[in-house]
Amino acid sequence: MTKVVKKRKISFQKIFNLISAAFILACCVFYGTRFIKLYYENNKELEINTLTNDIMNNNHNNSNFKNLNGIYYFSGKEESNYLKYSNLLWRIIRINEDKSITVVLDNSITALAAGPSKSFEESKLNKWLNYQNEEYTGILQNNLNNIDNYLSKTSTCNDIISDTKKISCDSTTENLYITLPSINDYINTGGKDSFMNDQEYFYLINYNSNNKIWCVNKDGKIGTSDKTDIYGIKPVITLKSTVSIVSGEGTKDNPYKFENEDGLFGSYVKLGQDIWQINNVDNNLVQLSLNNYLKYEGEEITHKYSDINYYHNDTIYGSLAYYLNNSYYNSLNYKNILTEQNFSNGLYSNNTDYDYIKVLKTTVSTKIAPLSIGDIILNPILTNYYLSTGISENNDLIYTMNNDFNINTKTALSELKIVPTIKIKKELLTKGNGSIDTPYEVK
Repeated sequence: MTKVVKKRKISFQKIFNLISAAFILACCVFYGTRFIKLYYENNKELEINTLTNDIMNNNHNNSNFKNLNGIYYFSGKEESNYLKYSNLLWRIIRINEDKSITVVLDNSITALAAGPSKSFEESKLNKWLNYQNEEYTGILQNNLNNIDNYLSKTSTCNDIISDTKKISCDSTTENLYITLPSINDYINTGGKDSFMNDQEYFYLINYNSNNKIWCVNKDGKIGTSDKTDIYGIKPVITLKSTVSIVSGEGTKDNPYKFENEDGLFGSYVKLGQDIWQINNVDNNLVQLSLNNYLKYEGEEITHKYSDINYYHNDTIYGSLAYYLNNSYYNSLNYKNILTEQNFSNGLYSNNTDYDYIKVLKTTVSTKIAPLSIGDIILNPILTNYYLSTGISENNDLIYTMNNDFNINTKTALSELKIVPTIKIKKELLTKGNGSIDTPYEVK
């Protein structure tokens, strides 16, 4: 019997499916490869344009830019580590292993006592710097520009240090945006020969085993304080590794810049012929401090604070409060934009646990007032002028601001120069860009 062999029918549908699958696979390979290549090239270009990369390239032959266990420190009297952020001038301390950039403010920005605390995290210094879901905390953090885009949490060595010749870094901050310089950072940048030494008294982040806090004096020497000294606060922040450079070469006259848009804080405002600087932004109001001593007909004037005590009473003739809100106020050709607002006028001493929050919470309604303990101080050159803060209700000693940030007191009858503050509506600011050369003006 003959076996019949059947011919297999060709399935055009299967052939079509195979060809289609092969085509789709080829497309995936081709376009996927191109996508990966483009992604790599774009990210490589982004990396090339990062601020970190620019700093590393500009300083690879700089003898003051040293690699210490994978962290690159600027040291000595360095002149190429200036950076501008939030209209403030900072100095680059180090490039970290993850390529983030840790910087310190070039000058102190306020003066406070650490108060009764056993660590930086528990201190009033931390509360002033970092927001803690409590009123009057994060005075600085709340004013810095767009921190979510630009800043990462700052890792700072906060070990208990009893001997500066035996420093360690076993403990670090991890959850704070803003810290203070550590002993490690101060020594690694050169100590008293460092760019951090600018003839100011300022606190460091470390405590010792006797529960005292380390600090630096005006000569750049490291010592300790019992936490009642009112010294400068030099904030330390960390920029994300992905921050792109916008302009600058790292010099004081041409600092590195990375912000796409400047904030209001730290900006200059021209009112009449006077230049003011915004030292606090709060909802629809901005607080401004005069960028110079108060003058009358071109001459700097002095004035006593009062005949009694610290209280800012603008109805008592002869007091600084009266002068500011009458003679001075009436001399201003822009007085119509000043309205009565709350200004801080509290007490600061052992009796209040050196709590700046109590100072800021105690307010008086007036149009013009001196700066207060707890306020941001933006002009570090001005010196020996009254603050609106006293020691006790029955004491005529008033705190005075000094350019070395070692805050002292003087009797209310002393004749001192004046640095006033005012508040105006944010919506009034127009024209200009907030720089010292092109300040904002008002409508």
